[in-house]
Amino acid sequence: MFINKHTMRLNNERSVIRHVINYGPISRSKISRDLSINKVTISSILEDLLSQQYVVEIGEGESTKNGGRKPKLIEFNKNFGYFINIEIGKNYINIMSTWANGQIARFEEISTIDKSDEQIYQIINKKINNFALKSTVHSLLGISLAVHHRVFNNVSQKPILKDIDLPKVLEKNFEVPVILLNSANAAAIFQRDFSSNNEIKNLISLTINETIDAGIIIDENLYLGNQAAAGNIADMKFLLSTDDKIVQINPIEYCSQEAILKEVYKEKGLNNLSLQQLSKLYVQGNPRVVASIKQFIQGLSLVLNNLIASYAPQIVFLDSTLIENLPLLLIQLRNNLPILQNTGTQLEISRQSTFAPLLGSYSFLMRQVFHLGTKRLRLIP
Repeated sequence: MFINKHTMRLNNERSVIRHVINYGPISRSKISRDLSINKVTISSILEDLLSQQYVVEIGEGESTKNGGRKPKLIEFNKNFGYFINIEIGKNYINIMSTWANGQIARFEEISTIDKSDEQIYQIINKKINNFALKSTVHSLLGISLAVHHRVFNNVSQKPILKDIDLPKVLEKNFEVPVILLNSANAAAIFQRDFSSNNEIKNLISLTINETIDAGIIIDENLYLGNQAAAGNIADMKFLLSTDDKIVQINPIEYCSQEAILKEVYKEKGLNNLSLQQLSKLYVQGNPRVVASIKQFIQGLSLVLNNLIASYAPQIVFLDSTLIENLPLLLIQLRNNLPILQNTGTQLEISRQSTFAPLLGSYSFLMRQVFHLGTKRLRLIP
């Protein structure tokens, strides 16, 4: 296959940018050795990247055993620009601005209870302006939106806001690319790219809120399946034996956090509880709450067993406020899942669960902005 010089140069530039992001601060000679590209080509590429301010020189490294001049170190320029990353949940918006290298600059969680879709749009628009970072080379580089619905070809399965095509409107308003991503897929990307454990190549991030979704990483790549339907737990069905009959259940209606709250609300005096209040009542032994959380564990165990049997991940991360509040539920889940021992799979509470969808979306977006392909990145842990 014939590759012209321009294409080869472009591919080499992208490889160098990716390598500096992953391993910077790093010397020219180390980049040359790692990428098997001669030093003259690396120096030429870095001069171009320095002049365009993709990378910066930050000082000197250690000299070799033979002495000589200390090498100058290169790192990715965090001031090249910034990204805005937004997660839109049922009753909240999380918004974050990050420098070009993924370092968090600002974060805010905003309640949208009793807000109209038009008001939510106005809040988002205003916050994007307020979260602007000054003194960057190229200002805003892109906007990511993480949503709790299936996303295919940058289109949400369900409308984000009624009568407002949010990605299209934001793209027009701010003149930058706007990408849409399922929040569980974004969280899975976060667990892959913002981890110091390079041995984890297969993982699942299970997000449990008003719905349940799984983000799946196979051999370090995000697995979406046909029409991005992989991990859509709403499509699962289970047969469950009750006292007098066998019933078919949908996990979203049976063991999502919202489903459990609805079960508890049936008891007089227990309506409008928060998950924190629910957790306290569980510890106190409230019969209705204990029964509802037993249902939560039972249904979630079935979901996890199917996912682990299907994909055999090295680790499953659980993103659930309820489990974070009641870590003993994690022990109950582990005890319900002998398949964990059979497959060697670990089951853990998600780290940085609030930030995971935002930083995962950032990683997905910055690949597109800088044309870095789909390979795993090693970003700031």
